[in-house]
Amino acid sequence: MLAIPGASVAGVSFTPLGIVVTLRRRSRRLRCPTCGFTTGAAYDRSVRRWRHLDLGASRLYLEAEVRRLQCTRCDRVVTEKVPWARPRARHTKDFEDVVAWLAQRADKTTIARLLRCSWETVARIVVRVVASSIDDARLDDLYRIGVDEVSYRKGHRYSRWWPTTTDKAPWCGRPRDGTRPP
Repeated sequence: MLAIPGASVAGVSFTPLGIVVTLRRRSRRLRCPTCGFTTGAAYDRSVRRWRHLDLGASRLYLEAEVRRLQCTRCDRVVTEKVPWARPRARHTKDFEDVVAWLAQRADKTTIARLLRCSWETVARIVVRVVASSIDDARLDDLYRIGVDEVSYRKGHRYSRWWPTTTDKAPWCGRPRDGTRPP
């Protein structure tokens, strides 16, 4: 029902905080997230909990054992990645994607009340999702944008712009009359 990638449900418990689903990883080998080195030996283990989307009127938490490994290639101890959460996150990808989608359409107060989390949590999630999904090469061909003027009229907003290398300018649009500066 949850369709958690890379894991199967090992147990379910009902707590005062909400429903806690205990997961068991399918892969036994550990993989270094930096260089791809694999090993069967774990440096140490700990149990972590991630907030997932609510199940009905109850909060839902995913709990799993997370292992660390000593990478011989990187020469450091690293934590394995889990497929259901982003690195250093305490929320699942599904939860974070819903928060990011709502952030495009609603204010922080509405999101915080709807998903029962804090404003700070919403802000951190939005920063993490945008950082992981935005393309760094989106402005490679663009080296200068000039904005001539922005004017307002009742019910309308006009702006004049011109990119110097492409016909596409980020975050701007052509004026209504279709004119372009020389």
